Amino acid sequence: MSKSGIQSGLALAYQPILRGYFGLATAYYAVMLISHFWFVEPENMTALVGASGVAVAVLGSFYFRLMNRRSVQELELLTLLANTTMIVNVVVALSVEFSETKLSYFIMAVMIFALTAISLRQATVSILVAFGALASQLHKVGDELQITFGFVGFAAAMSGLTIAHLLRKVIEKAIDARIRADAARADAEENLEGEKTLGETLRKRSLSDSLTGLSNRRGFYGALKHARADRAQHGDLWLALLDLDGFKTINDTFGHLAGDELLKSVAERLRIFCAGRAHVSRMGGDEFSVVFEGAAVDLGPEEWCEDLLECISKVYVINGRLINISGSIGCYRVSEDEHDNTPIRKADFALLHAKKMGKNRVVMFGAEHAEAEAERHRVEHALRTAHLEQEIELVFQPQVDVNTQQMVRAEVLARWNSPVLGMVSPDRFIKVAEECGLIADISITVLTKAIEALKERDAAVPLAINLSGNDLASTQTMDAIIAILESAKVPTELLEFEVTETAMLTDHQRAADHMVRLSELGCSVAIDDFGTGYSNFGYLRSLPIDKLKIDRSFLKDLGDPMTEKVLRSLVGMAKTLGVQCVLEGVEDEIGLLMAKRSGADVVQGYLTGKPVSEAELFRWKSKDDRLSLPTD
Repeated sequence: MSKSGIQSGLALAYQPILRGYFGLATAYYAVMLISHFWFVEPENMTALVGASGVAVAVLGSFYFRLMNRRSVQELELLTLLANTTMIVNVVVALSVEFSETKLSYFIMAVMIFALTAISLRQATVSILVAFGALASQLHKVGDELQITFGFVGFAAAMSGLTIAHLLRKVIEKAIDARIRADAARADAEENLEGEKTLGETLRKRSLSDSLTGLSNRRGFYGALKHARADRAQHGDLWLALLDLDGFKTINDTFGHLAGDELLKSVAERLRIFCAGRAHVSRMGGDEFSVVFEGAAVDLGPEEWCEDLLECISKVYVINGRLINISGSIGCYRVSEDEHDNTPIRKADFALLHAKKMGKNRVVMFGAEHAEAEAERHRVEHALRTAHLEQEIELVFQPQVDVNTQQMVRAEVLARWNSPVLGMVSPDRFIKVAEECGLIADISITVLTKAIEALKERDAAVPLAINLSGNDLASTQTMDAIIAILESAKVPTELLEFEVTETAMLTDHQRAADHMVRLSELGCSVAIDDFGTGYSNFGYLRSLPIDKLKIDRSFLKDLGDPMTEKVLRSLVGMAKTLGVQCVLEGVEDEIGLLMAKRSGADVVQGYLTGKPVSEAELFRWKSKDDRLSLPTD
């Protein structure tokens, strides 16, 4: 323990002792002062009364001085002066009337000075003063008494100093123990406070997004719960989900560091725009949530969200580059008695519609969305409990060569016969399966059933099987598909996999690698819905593709002169790549004639063949039916 701490503790411990000592001495000399007026001869009055009066004044002033805290050095000085004052009184009394018995006062003083000393230094000086005064009086007595008083005084001094030393050590240890205890308590309190501060820091950090500093998903749920509790005071409560449009393109073009800087800039604009009016969170990736009360915004919820989109769509300067980005918002009015996940699901449903409608817009969740969302929920629930091997049925739509008029392949289409929902078309369940992560199970079921169909027939028909973007992006799913193909006892050249252009947008390199794996097994690969995505000759040329399937949407307006020109350009791209071209959506003879004039190799549609059962397909193949195609 530090010396200054001990010194401070000694001063604090001895001050009340010395104050009591000074108070008692003051009272003693005050009594002596009064008694002198009755018992002292007039000729001695002045000396004794003066000495006692000085003692009362000095000791009394010291008593009152110790009402405030004093240092060790000051206590030493005051005690030494007080002790000297008392010795002077004894000397004055002996000078007025000497008595051998009064010499014992010096012995008593030595003991008292030793016991009341705050330090060995102060005790030694006080005892030396007492011994000096005693020595000045011993010449008045005989040699024998001088020796006696000398030995008794020395013994008193030694014993007093020893007792004082031991007492001081005990007090120092007590002080040290108290100081250590205080320090330990202070450390404990500091640690407790530190733990509280650290706990609060960790709690805040756990609720914050490390990149943007906004609340994270966990923080969002806390804010939503708090806002719902305050609904009665503030009225309507709204949840807006904001998703940036085309953020992946910016990441791919400028790099992830630039993407991170953009997210931080968007977050800062959201923070400023919503300050004091809404709670903003980053839900993950490029999606943000905004919880706000209707009473907190100047405009209606939809207009306010539109202003928010306008705010974030202004140009950003990221690493010296000008970057534009927009956003889409799905907004939902939060009801009172619904699970915390329900507002998220419904706002996300509205956001999905905003994306489908062209992006950069606000969609408010309404009655029509509620109906569609309820339907989606029914489909998802039925999918999660479905026995796909029993409930999935396959139908096959022929693909016919324009020139030979023969069926060259059939596309495998899934139909779901649900015991809960009845017959469900692909338009109803495929998208839901992709969104809820069940599409891989359907794809594997379809592939397994298609292979079984080929095994059972002598007249083999080449089949085309659809793969979703989720399948192509999942290494686990592709490993399962490759394993099925490697164990299948059918020629792999009979199998073709159709993937859409948009399926390669999420992770182009991984998708390309998986297409290569399929090609190396002998399967052909086709790009489906060609022309509706991001057609790029450069990346098409780098892919192991065997066929381009032009989307049916290009045959919707056959009266438009541009239709044939567009078809010719798309077919020309296929020819340039050296791959076969299939035109989908041929529903009548005019469409078939347009396909032939544009140079398409193969057509698919209701005119050339509706989706049929396995038995009908192979019956058609065995008959080797041909179509009569119109001429130019």
